[in-house]
Amino acid sequence: MGVRVAATIVCAFTALQCVAEGSSSTPVADGGFTTGAWKPLDSSRYTINSPCERQQWSFTQESASAMWLRFSSLNLASGSHLIVSPLNGSRAITVSSPSSDITTTPLPGSGLILQFVPPSKGCSAVSNSTMVLDSVGYSYSESEESTVENEERAICGSADTMKNMVCYSTGSDEDKTMVAKAKAVMRTQRTRDDNAIVTCTAWLWGNQGHIISNNHCFSSQEMVDAAKFEFDVQTTGCSDDCAFATCPIGKTLVGKDNIKFIKSNATLDYSVLQITNDAASYVKTYGYLQIRNTAPTKGEQIYIPQHPKGGAKKIAKTQDDADSQAALVLNLDYSIAVQGVTYNHLIAYSADTEVGSSGAPVMSRGDNSVVGLHRIGDCNNAATPSNQLLSALEAIVSGNDGIKTA
Repeated sequence: MGVRVAATIVCAFTALQCVAEGSSSTPVADGGFTTGAWKPLDSSRYTINSPCERQQWSFTQESASAMWLRFSSLNLASGSHLIVSPLNGSRAITVSSPSSDITTTPLPGSGLILQFVPPSKGCSAVSNSTMVLDSVGYSYSESEESTVENEERAICGSADTMKNMVCYSTGSDEDKTMVAKAKAVMRTQRTRDDNAIVTCTAWLWGNQGHIISNNHCFSSQEMVDAAKFEFDVQTTGCSDDCAFATCPIGKTLVGKDNIKFIKSNATLDYSVLQITNDAASYVKTYGYLQIRNTAPTKGEQIYIPQHPKGGAKKIAKTQDDADSQAALVLNLDYSIAVQGVTYNHLIAYSADTEVGSSGAPVMSRGDNSVVGLHRIGDCNNAATPSNQLLSALEAIVSGNDGIKTA
């Protein structure tokens, strides 16, 4: 899988790997759904040679579904600008303001063109335009998507019955309540040390800005610092489709300096974090979820708001291909073996999930409380039950209105 660069001034860089060298046989310690990657560039190969002459660089990657660029700094002379576009020139983005740490909007396709455009009039040879292009990012096509060993999620049956949030926004009162509760659910994306981009699902717990996800998604402050937490990642139409890089994002919270890691546990596969910068505004805007203080019951109806494959937020609430049978808790003491590891004392269900759904709340349709933390699956899918989860969390956090009394 090679990355090719053609340019007015020809530049080249080495092949971009989907995952770290040898990762197919070596377990990955920190995970999530691997949806894309960053490739560091030699910035000296991407320089503006003359402030009055147009230059162009092109980037292609045959396995990409979308691509974007990151500049660590940009300082263009008055009247100058950059244009970033797909190879066919459509959907062009103009960048002109002096700034630092600029990431361009992802554009669909397997290639990008970057152009430097000098002033149309009055260009002076003594003026100065500089840019430091430090990396190119791309999201994988479906054929290149990969997961870590314990990121097994499953569509149960032949049909995917998860639906975009907006599909339920004008439905029954029960559906509208699901949508309202699901606002507290967010997508996380994190850049690993090997430059792979991994996604999980997380949610606001309680009124003090706590965030719950899986241990295999976040197990240290370093992992939080390398992540973004994204709210209202969802489509505008019921039948709309978008991928990780092209979904609309309502608001992004950068983990570094804004979210602290509190604790995680591998056995129960939970992590608890907390927003430290203006948590009240996030709670006010997106609401929060409560964990039930008792275990779910067998046969209890459930729904799961989630970010499958790092894409738009969807809700799974049925368990059959006809999309007519309410999803139920099927087993209260479920064991599942994945990649040679057995996980015990879980709750099981056949509601559809996917890679990227790790960390999603399993919600009761009866009282809209969290009855499980989704973590793994292979039809059945499975979660840490609410009573086990809350028993651990109560020893860490108190007074945040995060408990639903049965």
